[in-house]
Amino acid sequence: MSTPAARVLIADEHDAIEVFRQALTTTFVLVSATSLAQAQRALQEPTALVVCGCHFSDGGMYDLLRHMKASPQLADIPFVAVRLLEGELDDTLYESVKIAVRALGGNAFVDVLRWQRKYGKLEAAHRLTQLVTRLSQAPNDSAA
Repeated sequence: MSTPAARVLIADEHDAIEVFRQALTTTFVLVSATSLAQAQRALQEPTALVVCGCHFSDGGMYDLLRHMKASPQLADIPFVAVRLLEGELDDTLYESVKIAVRALGGNAFVDVLRWQRKYGKLEAAHRLTQLVTRLSQAPNDSAA
């Protein structure tokens, strides 16, 4: 008997959402949002994981994470920040985003483009899928 696919909210620009969909190697119920208001509405339904891009809603990634952690109903949903679109993050900025996401209660920050350059697209997709699968099945876990 198979378990139902996890519901994952992906909050980012349209192009980034498509990159995320294509990078996954297994099926999830993906719900997309391109604005903070859309993401907040989507979170009214049971959600296993939130994946939020660095380019989301003009800096809204931190706002979404703060909103979730301030709400008792949402605080335990794992949150992964991702970079899916070009616009190089230098090492200092990369580390600062990772530190800020963790400080606000997020579970991970993944620069998918760096993973693709470092490991190749197939291995990066495999790693991303493993992370999404693990976090969507085990809230309050942390990674990357």
